[in-house]
Amino acid sequence: MAAENGTTVEIEGPLKELLQINSEISVIVDQLVDEEATLHAKYELKKAPLYKKRQHVIENIPKFWLTSSLIEMEDAEAISYLKNIEIQRSTANPINYKIVFIFGENPYFENDRLVKEFDFSDKGNTKVVNHAINWKEAMDLTALAKKSEEEEGSDDFSENEDSSFFCWFNDENGSELADLIANDLFPNADMYFVDNDLSDDEETPVFELAHSDDEDEEAINGNVSDEDVEGAPAAKRAKRS
Repeated sequence: MAAENGTTVEIEGPLKELLQINSEISVIVDQLVDEEATLHAKYELKKAPLYKKRQHVIENIPKFWLTSSLIEMEDAEAISYLKNIEIQRSTANPINYKIVFIFGENPYFENDRLVKEFDFSDKGNTKVVNHAINWKEAMDLTALAKKSEEEEGSDDFSENEDSSFFCWFNDENGSELADLIANDLFPNADMYFVDNDLSDDEETPVFELAHSDDEDEEAINGNVSDEDVEGAPAAKRAKRS
């Protein structure tokens, strides 16, 4: 490569060397992120008895999760039957977990628990187990998304950000949203509840179900938005830009 003043030729070598150094730094940064995620999961597991204690308190607050959950408003009536959320982490490897939504009897589905499992042991190859929702007749909130999926030939329900939240339980991945629930909404539930309760003038933010190519890595790393609004949970900071 040449340039009229020779500048390009002069800096080409140093630029290649700089890129190589940055590549080596990135390896160390990746190691740091992985270790931070592992440490975070370890301490989330240690909090489990306190979360269990908190669960009993939450059950005495009517429609707590309807207020604190960032759900598409079209799902609000169904979510009003949500009694609690559990994050059941593996004791062998706490970075792996089940997300369990506990429901009371409702007109939408037969299940008393909606479950989705994530195994991040193999980095970049997340294993997901979806547990079927047994919808009652003519009450399937995901029916429209299923029809669209059949017409377009896509297996990713989360490609449509207007889809019902319940489509996530059919999504082949969904780890980005899982990270938001397990590592932000669940541990910071009281902050979401209080903030929503005091912010009547603000539009309620919603989960975006759009798929990301980096979902696996983001879910493992526990990444949150870079936009830092002090005192608000991470997911809300991401939505208030």
